[in-house]
Amino acid sequence: MIVLAGALSALYLGNSLYPGLINSDALRYFSLEQAHNARAYNFVPRIIFITSFILQAAALIWLVFSRKGAEMAHWLEGKSGGHYWQSLISYFLLLWFFLRLLRLPLTLFGNYYWQQTWGFSTQSFGSWWSDYFKNATLDLFLSTFGVLMFFLILKHWPKIWWVIVATLFSVWLLLQNFLWPVIVAPMFNHFEIVNDSAVINMVQDLAYKAGIQVDEVLVMDASKRTTKANAYFSGLGTTKQIVIYDNLLKNYPMDEVRSVIAHEMGHWQKGHIIQGLTLGILGSFLVWGLLAFFLRGLTPKFAPYPPQLWASLQLFLLLIMMVTNPLQSYISREMEKQADQVSLELTKDPSAGVRLQLNLATKNLSDVSPPDFIVWFEYTHPPVLSRIRAMVGY
Repeated sequence: MIVLAGALSALYLGNSLYPGLINSDALRYFSLEQAHNARAYNFVPRIIFITSFILQAAALIWLVFSRKGAEMAHWLEGKSGGHYWQSLISYFLLLWFFLRLLRLPLTLFGNYYWQQTWGFSTQSFGSWWSDYFKNATLDLFLSTFGVLMFFLILKHWPKIWWVIVATLFSVWLLLQNFLWPVIVAPMFNHFEIVNDSAVINMVQDLAYKAGIQVDEVLVMDASKRTTKANAYFSGLGTTKQIVIYDNLLKNYPMDEVRSVIAHEMGHWQKGHIIQGLTLGILGSFLVWGLLAFFLRGLTPKFAPYPPQLWASLQLFLLLIMMVTNPLQSYISREMEKQADQVSLELTKDPSAGVRLQLNLATKNLSDVSPPDFIVWFEYTHPPVLSRIRAMVGY
C-alpha cells in the first residue's frame, strides 16, 4: 500500500507541476488569461495537499518501521509509572499535536494567506484562528474518545474487534450526518430561513415537480469568510436541509439560483446521502477488516496492546484514504452528474445552468482545463467543461 500511495503521490505531483496545455475547448468559454489565472490559483492548494500527505506519511512510516515509536511508548510508560492507560493517552496526544503542528504552516498558508492573496478570504487573522481552534478542539475531543473506545474494544474482544469497531463506526456515520446540521454547523455559521417570497415560491414549485417535501431553504452567512458562492444538501431524516450561501443570493441572478436549488433537490430526490452512507458503512467493514489483517503481526496475542499501535493505525488510515480517493471521487462525480440532470429536468432551462457554471468558474477561479489525472484522482464534481457540455446537449 505504501508503494501504491507513493506512485499516486508522484503522479499527482507531476501533474500539478506540469499540467499541460490549456484545452482549446476551454477557450470557447473563457479567455486565456482567465484559464492561466485559475491554474495559478489552484496550483498552490494542490502542492499543499500532496506535501501535507508526504510529510505525514513519512513521519508515520518512520515511527512505525523504526524503533522510535516503541521507544517513545516505553519512555512514556516509564514517565507514567507503568500506568497503561495514562501512557496510551500521552502517546496519542503527542502524536496528535505533532501531526497538527506538522500540517499547521501549510494549512495557514493555504487556507488563509493564499485566499487573502487572491481576494477570496474576508476573514480577519483572529477570526481564522478562532475557526482553527474550534475545529482542532472538536477533533481532539472526538479523537480522544475514539482512541479510548478502540483500545478498550481491542482489550475485551481481541478476535472480533474489527467487527465491533466497524459497527460502532457505522453508527457514528449515521449520528454524524444526523447531528452535523443542527449541532456542528451552527458553531461556525449563522443560518436563517430564506424569507424572499420569490425564492419561497420557487422552492415550492421545484419541490412539487421533484416530488419531495421541502418546506424551506436556509441561507448561510458565508460572506463573513469568503467571497465564493456555493450551496449544499446535508442532514438525515428530520435534519435534512438545503443550504445556500448568502453570496449566491446577493451576486447571482434568480434563474441561476433556481438552477442551484434544483441541483440540491436532485441530491435529495436521488437519495444521495443514504447512498453515500450505505457505501460508507460497507467500506467501513472492509477497511477495518483489512486493518485487522495487516496488524496481525504487529499486535500481541494477549492484551494490553502497545500504545505505538496507534501510529500504525494512523498510517494505515492515511494510506487507505489516499489509495481509495479516486474511487470516492468517482462516486461523488456520478452523484453530481445525476443532480445536474435532475436540475435540468426541473428547470427546463439549460442556458441558465450554463451561465451558472460560467459564473461560478470565473468568480471562484475553478481550473477550466485540469489534467485528466487530477480529475480522476480528486475531483468530487465533474470539471466545468464536462458540465457545460452536458447542459448544452440537453
